[in-house]
Amino acid sequence: MKAILTDIKKDLEDLFNSDKIDKAIYLNNSINKKFVSTNYSPMYFVGNYEAKTVFVMLNPGSAIDTKYSFDTSEKKNYKNLNDFLEKYLHKHINFGKINYDKVDNFDLKQAAFLYHFKNSGLSIPDFVNEKDNEKKSILKADAKETVLMNKLQLELIPYCSVEFIGVMDNTKLAINNFNILEPHLLRIFDAIIEYDRQYVVFGAKQFYFLLYAYNIKHLNSVIFHDLKTFEIEGLKKKVNCRVVEINYKNKKIKGLIPYSFPRRDLPNAYDKMKKYGELCFQEFINIFN
Repeated sequence: MKAILTDIKKDLEDLFNSDKIDKAIYLNNSINKKFVSTNYSPMYFVGNYEAKTVFVMLNPGSAIDTKYSFDTSEKKNYKNLNDFLEKYLHKHINFGKINYDKVDNFDLKQAAFLYHFKNSGLSIPDFVNEKDNEKKSILKADAKETVLMNKLQLELIPYCSVEFIGVMDNTKLAINNFNILEPHLLRIFDAIIEYDRQYVVFGAKQFYFLLYAYNIKHLNSVIFHDLKTFEIEGLKKKVNCRVVEINYKNKKIKGLIPYSFPRRDLPNAYDKMKKYGELCFQEFINIFN
């Protein structure tokens, strides 16, 4: 966990001592808007840090309460800074076991997408096709725990925001903001290469623009395979994905960008997300096998 531990410690120290995170303030000032929260606990990762499957997200989505204070709301729960760090790590490693029965649509969306990924380290129950409602509820809870406990989820920006727009929505924005975003991207790369990974999924189209900007600065470090478009029965719009190969510190990161993963017509359509994942997996296998 060396790649992210120093950053986690610094942010928690900032919160504990001054009720604000210096790097989050810098990010807002650099992007020139109130982009992320500066006094909520950051989310750098969730799950098994050594996992074979990594899912990289843009950032944790959450409302920003301008009146919220870590000092008055949470600090009382910790004896000292070391206690804060220990409880933080325990929470994020065991996130999938905490509130086992509280099932989130976003977690099930990931589970459905990754269902067909072979040798992923995930054994996801088929909650999508279960007809019995009682059994389905149990399988959903199991799927949520499996996908959160047995993969590694990384957040590009660990600070929460309501939305992620106006930052790297296209190549021009990504290039203009790249110097601000690069340390976060390199932290992700460093975390990925700490262990052998089977699959690395970059879960939004914006990652293509960010990697495009990275490849301009670090020439010939990324191979972009052709954008693939698929039709899924029952979906009006087509879905897309792209396979990428990233050469970083003499290691190869085999990546997949499912452009359509965040789409609003897919969150609760688990059968469609399952099919989308199967198509993306097959494209990944076609490139690397």
